[in-house]
Amino acid sequence: MNDLQTQSLLEDLDRTIRVSDQSCTAHAVLRDRYRWRSTCLDLVILLISACLVATVWIQPEIADKLTPFSLSREIWIGLLSLGAFCMSLVQLQVNWKERGNSHHHALTTLSTFVKELRALRGSPETGHISSALERYQAITEPLQPIPESDFLWLKQRHVLKVAASKHLDEYPGSSLLLFRLSLLWRNNVALLSRDQKQEGGK
Repeated sequence: MNDLQTQSLLEDLDRTIRVSDQSCTAHAVLRDRYRWRSTCLDLVILLISACLVATVWIQPEIADKLTPFSLSREIWIGLLSLGAFCMSLVQLQVNWKERGNSHHHALTTLSTFVKELRALRGSPETGHISSALERYQAITEPLQPIPESDFLWLKQRHVLKVAASKHLDEYPGSSLLLFRLSLLWRNNVALLSRDQKQEGGK
């Protein structure tokens, strides 16, 4: 393999590592999102069920005083039962827990393989790099896909994470909130200035 082909292969390796790092961030964000939603939904169902059990087993006189909006005990029990049933249907339909687990599996698979790819950066064996890139395609194909509608803001999350990490290396005691606000201000001012120059040059 000549030097040009080797350089092209190394560029493919670097690009694959960058894409994989971005995908790891996306899967981590989606995993946390779906797990948080699943946990909230589980807690809502548990709380409704607890209220339902308490209403059924306490004395009717006390239950009538505890029901909101002056509803009768029977109507309140019916509403709680209907609420628990509807939340269970939502849980079954959205399947947030399984989706979170799928993204966790994708994150684990990618992060493990990225370590192998990084180890090949200084390797003189181009055959190992070619083999790893081919296996990368086979490994990533069955993974949970990243929704197209979420791609841009997930990419932004990753780029901001990388920028914040580099910033902390230089200024470890600085506020991340202030850094993000300053970055937001500088980037948008630069964007508006560029657009104005382009309009003025027409």
